[in-house]
This record gives sequence, C-alpha cells and structure tokens, in this order.
Amino acid sequence: MTPGFNSLPFKVSTADGRNFVLLEAVTYVTANGAAYVMPVGATSDGASTPPEIWVNFPPFGTYWPAAFLHDCAYRATLLTADGKPAMLAKADCDNLLKEAMRFCGTHSFTLNAIYEGVAIGGQSSFDSDRKSLPVQAAS
Repeated sequence: MTPGFNSLPFKVSTADGRNFVLLEAVTYVTANGAAYVMPVGATSDGASTPPEIWVNFPPFGTYWPAAFLHDCAYRATLLTADGKPAMLAKADCDNLLKEAMRFCGTHSFTLNAIYEGVAIGGQSSFDSDRKSLPVQAAS
C-alpha cells in the first residue's frame, strides 16, 4: 500500500463548522507500512491550537487530515487494518501526527510547531480522552 491517506478530501459533516464527523472510513498507511483506519463516525475538532495563535496556526490548514488522524488516535477510535482498536501510546499518536503532516505537505516550520505543541502540551488532552473510554472487562 502507498503511504499516506487513501482518500482526500475526507467526506465529513458538521453542525457548527468546528466539530466534524467522518462519513466514510479513511485508511492511513505509515511510511513503514502499518495501516490505520479512521472509522465512520469518528470525530475531530481540527488542530487543538489555542485561539491566541489561530492567526498563525488555525485549527484547519494543510495539516487538518493529520489532526483528524491524531484526534482518532488520542480518542482511541483509530483502528488497525484488522479492525481492532489501535490504542497507541501518546508518543506514538504524536509521531503519527508528525508523519501524516509531512504526507499532507505541511511546511516544516508549521509541522514542527504543531508537533512540539502536542508533544509538550498534549498530555492532559490525551489523559482526558482516554479517561472517557468505557471500561473494558478483563479477558
């Protein structure tokens, strides 16, 4: 499989222009060949940049598909190619964002700024997203 997203632009719906719901599954293939699926119904609010810096780093830019992928990874809605939850560690989610931004053609300055922002400041979002997951029964 070719690395990158299998479908751009994404087919989404929104009620408020800020929060989006995926209308068809999208597959992302990493540079090393791992495939991840963002399923129908997955959600994103774009890049979680603070409003104070939206003039330079708005929630939606060339990196929007990568931010959607990152939201799925943090929220544990991202699936492996065989349909199982990916459950990536925070650092793996952040590295996936960085790689996907490269595939989207995001300028290196913007890519590095957004990546550093989530790597340094994303822990509380990651923890909050994972805390909201339903408790899984031990098998």
